[in-house]
This record gives sequence, structure tokens and C-alpha cells, in this order.
Amino acid sequence: MYPLPRKTEGNFNKIPVGGLFRGFLPRLFLVTVLTVIFSVNSVRSEDASEVELINFAFGNYLGTGFYASGGGDVFILRIPLATVMRPMTSNDSGWTINYPITLGVANFDEIIDGTTPTLDSVGTISVVPSVEYHYPVRHNWQLIPFFDLGLARDLANNIDIRILGTGAKSFATFDFDRHRLTLGNRFLYADQRNLETEQNSNFAVFETALDYNIPTNLTIHGSWIDFSLYFINYFYLKDLVLVDALDNPISLENKNEIGFTVSLPAYSWLPSNPRLGFGVQMTKDANLYRIVFGMPFF
Repeated sequence: MYPLPRKTEGNFNKIPVGGLFRGFLPRLFLVTVLTVIFSVNSVRSEDASEVELINFAFGNYLGTGFYASGGGDVFILRIPLATVMRPMTSNDSGWTINYPITLGVANFDEIIDGTTPTLDSVGTISVVPSVEYHYPVRHNWQLIPFFDLGLARDLANNIDIRILGTGAKSFATFDFDRHRLTLGNRFLYADQRNLETEQNSNFAVFETALDYNIPTNLTIHGSWIDFSLYFINYFYLKDLVLVDALDNPISLENKNEIGFTVSLPAYSWLPSNPRLGFGVQMTKDANLYRIVFGMPFF
């Protein structure tokens, strides 16, 4: 259970499998997969192999959005599938199994080191199952240790990458009349290994986030519409470089993010209390414009 504006129970930050495959999201997923595969097939593998794409494996932790630098652009689509094995209550702990699917597409418009031809599109796909243990510290505070282990496929180079992640999340909510403030923290250590070359890389980050929910008197199809503003600080203990084979690397060093979300009307093909939003991250080397589904963090 993740904190959301309305006092109802459920895992709202993840999309339940039953609801997902009854609506437009499977079509979106299918179209995106076909787009990635089609575009990658247009790239000669001998050209793409000179570009280090291994850090696309970390897209599972970056979230849906657009990344940009002087040498290229990256789009990441993350579909958060999950099953609640045992819901957390105010007195009892719970378990959740996650199996998000993440797609990465990149466009590089410069010649790297003067030797590599322009690459139109390259991409990756990853599935990283995880286990979360939800522990209710107090009625308004929960701790969530987690462990992730999965694979990413570099479609341009036909390389498999093992992904491992572990850490803990914390959520605390504070109600003020009809308003709600959510304080979130996450410590994440992530590691990846190229299964062909055994090359290894990792990073660690501590995140602090605030989400302030403002209810409105507007209803759509009988659903109350809420608005929220949020802020996230990312403190990397080790710098994460998304793409480093460019004259202007896409580096995700310590950064801040601001944005908003709006609740959506309840439909049978959407998860309970769905949210949609937009955020902007500010770093030295990259611009990120993030599309938010559900809670804006973790």
C-alpha cells in the first residue's frame, strides 16, 4: 500500500495485471515494443556495438520520461506491473511482487569520436522482478525493504545484462483537514553485469521526496479530482552516467525534480485512484521531462 490522497487501501503505485490487460495500455505496450524492434533492425550491429548502451539497464529505476544531451536523446517507458500477495493493514505487514517492464529508445545525431556513423535508433527492454515487504511502523508510516533481480536485453548489440537492486523505502503521511502531505525516502543500490563481457557497474542513491495533495470540488463521472505538487531530491553516492560514449554524456548526477499530478476518473480499465502528471528534473548535463503515473516517486 502506497500513500495517496484518499484514505483507501490498495497498491496504487502499481498497475494490477487484471486491469492492465483490459484496456488501452496493452495496445500502448505492443505498439512501443514493435517500434523499438523495427527501429533497432534498421541499425547495423557493427555500428551500434561501438556505442555503450549498458546503462539503459538502469532505466527500471529512472521512470518514464525523456532525457536529452547535446549528442542525443533517450526515451524510457516503464510499465509497473505488480501483484499484492498480502495487503498491509494498520497492524499487519504485507507483501508485494513487482515485475515492471521497461523499454528504452535512443536517437544519437552526432558522429562519436569521428568514427561511428550516425545511429538513428537503438533500444533495450528489461524485466526486473522484485519483492517488497511492507511494515506498518505507525498508522501513518510504513517501511518497505525490497530486493530486485532481473535481465535487460540490448537489442542493438544482442547482449544480455543482469540487473540487481536492493534498498528500502519509507512513506509517512500527514493530514491537514482535507489536504495531505506525503514524505518519502528511498535508499537504492543498483548493480548490473554484462553477461557476455562480465563488465560490471553500479550506483547508489538516496532520495527525499514531498508530495502535497490539494483536493478540489470537481468531479468527473462521480470521481473526485485532486491536484498535487511534488519535489524530489536525488543524492547520488556514485554518479550515474546513462550514456557515456558521447561528446556530451548524459549524466544523472545529484539533481532535483519538481512537478505536479492530477487524479483521473475511475474506469474499469484503470487501477484504483489513478494519477497522471508531469515533472522536470534539473541536472548539470541533462534535461529530463518525466511523465508520471501513480505516485510521483518510488
